[in-house]
Amino acid sequence: MANNFLIEIIASDHPFYKGECEMLVFPAIDGEHGIMANHEPMVTCLSAGELRFQIDGEWHCAAVSDGIVNITQKYVIILADTIERPEDIDIKRAEAAELRAQEKLRQKLSTMEYYQTRAAMNRAMTRLKVKKRHT
Repeated sequence: MANNFLIEIIASDHPFYKGECEMLVFPAIDGEHGIMANHEPMVTCLSAGELRFQIDGEWHCAAVSDGIVNITQKYVIILADTIERPEDIDIKRAEAAELRAQEKLRQKLSTMEYYQTRAAMNRAMTRLKVKKRHT
């Protein structure tokens, strides 16, 4: 078990996973990061995309939205607005959300509305990408 570390993945509305992990790959603002046991401690921003983690040699994945990642040598905690397994993603709902966001972006929006709509569009596109990759 020396090659494992403890990981806790938490969405804003529910705990997603807590347990041992062999490797973690997550999207960050500066690209993908790969984490293994005894990694150098750091804190970074989580970007919307696909989160992957390996448990007992098997890879698991999820669609994540923006958040934060705190890494120590033996423990990683991921806090994200939303986290969804591919099997929990409704592709029709995600496609509809993307279309709504695209339509709203065509309208004249305040700065705040623009960034909120871009975030909604990113979430929808991430869901579609993860669902299609793992179906």
